Amino acid sequence: MADQSAVKAAIEAAIAATIAQTSASVAPTGDRGTEIVDAASQAVSGGKRMRAAALVTSYFAHGGTDLEAVAPVAAAVELFQAAALVHDDVLDDSHTRRGRPTTHLTFAASHRRRADAGDPERFGLAGAVLAGDLALVAAMRAVASAPLGHAGAVTMRLFTDMAELVTAGQYLDMRIASAPLSALPDQEQDIRATMRSKTASYTAEFPLALGAAAARGEGAHIDSAREAGVPAGIAFQLRDDLLGIVGEAEVTGKPVGGDIREGKRTIPLWHAWTHTDDAGRAVLRAAVGNGDADDSLVRDAIAVIEESGAISAVESEIASLSDKASALVADLDLPQERRTTLAQLLANWGERSY
Repeated sequence: MADQSAVKAAIEAAIAATIAQTSASVAPTGDRGTEIVDAASQAVSGGKRMRAAALVTSYFAHGGTDLEAVAPVAAAVELFQAAALVHDDVLDDSHTRRGRPTTHLTFAASHRRRADAGDPERFGLAGAVLAGDLALVAAMRAVASAPLGHAGAVTMRLFTDMAELVTAGQYLDMRIASAPLSALPDQEQDIRATMRSKTASYTAEFPLALGAAAARGEGAHIDSAREAGVPAGIAFQLRDDLLGIVGEAEVTGKPVGGDIREGKRTIPLWHAWTHTDDAGRAVLRAAVGNGDADDSLVRDAIAVIEESGAISAVESEIASLSDKASALVADLDLPQERRTTLAQLLANWGERSY
């Protein structure tokens, strides 16, 4: 395994190189093209690079040796995440991401400063959709540029599988969020399917599989890596769901209770709704999905969620999923020291956040 500082430097260099290639590609659009490239570049900046690090760790664990060859694939998962978050913020009408205004709000603010014609909000949403699209295409460019020889084709296929699964998962997320709260008791399986197809897939399942594929090409090792990544990724999403309820804005980069105001369907919310009484459900109904809910309403909803036992139940599930991921890594067909490296990577996955 390469030195962590070298890994980080290689990933950042690959992201920068991809953005530079994208800039060259859109040069005929002039300064206007620069605006949207800058938005995509801003969206991919500031992350923890944990998905890219997981991919590179898996690559070396599976026998890979060339950091420069795999770095573009690692960069691709970060660009993909940037695209997914920009689009997600549009769909959820989120206002902050990583402590900064979301992309659609930034575009809308620029529209107002220029005193352009038309609706600034509509312009902002459209601009963010296009910036997310550009980041997604840049991610595909990065995968295609990786000098992986025969492993390149299977790596690209896996990346495409991931992109398609996440897109369908995002639609599922929209569908369950559009249902009335009274439907929540019947939504557990859809909520779990969303976790598995969205965050879990591009956070852990596919980064581990892409690293394995880049190192060895096609083979059963890819399926094994995916299997180990799924529980780790779900644990990660459950932790993020808890932080969306009780996390501090300074840590999450998002407002406290933001998921409540957005009406996001989560396992903590499902648990609270199905384990509280009519009075508790009335409190939740007043706050969940209410973008204008004041802090008092949100605090009351958080109290109902806590009193229902949802927090402790989800904490228990996170621990169980983390243990399962570690056990699956222990069964991988890898030398002991490489399994240990991967196990260490995933050991505290449920403690991490965006």
